[in-house]
Amino acid sequence: MTSHDVVAILRKKIGIKKIGHSGTLDPFATGVLVIGINDATRLFEYLKSDKIYIAQITFGIDTDTNDITGNLLQESSIIPDIHDIAEKLNHFKGKIKQVPPIYSAINVNGTRAYKLARNNKIDIGDLKEREAEIYSIEVISYSKPLLTVKIHCSGGTYIRAIARDLGKALNTCATLSSLERLQIGEHFFSTKSISLDLIDNVNWNQLLIKPQDVLPLEKINLSQSQIKDITYGKSIPIDEIATYKTNQHLLLIDNNNNLIAIGILTSDCIIKPVKVFPKSLQYEH
Repeated sequence: MTSHDVVAILRKKIGIKKIGHSGTLDPFATGVLVIGINDATRLFEYLKSDKIYIAQITFGIDTDTNDITGNLLQESSIIPDIHDIAEKLNHFKGKIKQVPPIYSAINVNGTRAYKLARNNKIDIGDLKEREAEIYSIEVISYSKPLLTVKIHCSGGTYIRAIARDLGKALNTCATLSSLERLQIGEHFFSTKSISLDLIDNVNWNQLLIKPQDVLPLEKINLSQSQIKDITYGKSIPIDEIATYKTNQHLLLIDNNNNLIAIGILTSDCIIKPVKVFPKSLQYEH
């Protein structure tokens, strides 16, 4: 099941067309997928995008997709020991450069890389390096040839590329054999996630999380007159500028913690509305 499949299933289940996800999860992987309903899809850009994974890497095999679902390209009898693995893993910490897998959603001259790969019209040399950041990478277990690691990384990191590049660094080959996304940002955990099978057209509304409870933005309460102005797209003056940083996005809420809009604070004590939300979002749970 792809991330797009999840969205399509939910559209059919609950009868709402405007549904999206905050970031693709590989089809063979499991774990957290953040879903937005209706105007909440406009808020993905404000969510924290760092992620935590449990990944299993198999040494000695290489596939065209860099995971276990791909076609076998080569095999190696070199299976590294744990001391060499631990040493090489240190080189993957911090800011790193990685070339995305050719089977990825990267655009290459207007076409998705995976579509070109299926037609043998792309080589890894056609893809540009991208910067990623690995905050931590921890060995959970190692039973040759299977290595299990826990990785905390920035959004946009390809765990399949880490498996591929780790194999090369150890003078062998490797591929990603399983992947579970445990966490996204500070609020979305696999342990608190809801199985797709348990969501239906009756209970979905009770399962929603208020965006204002998970967005990492400061809140500012508006008066009724300010709400009216913001709702009509007007900027509003405020007096509490000393407590907020200028040029930052703010959650504009009413006295009942309903989200009215996203605004940006200027240096001249003015809040300009960036995204205004209808009451359908303001009062949903």
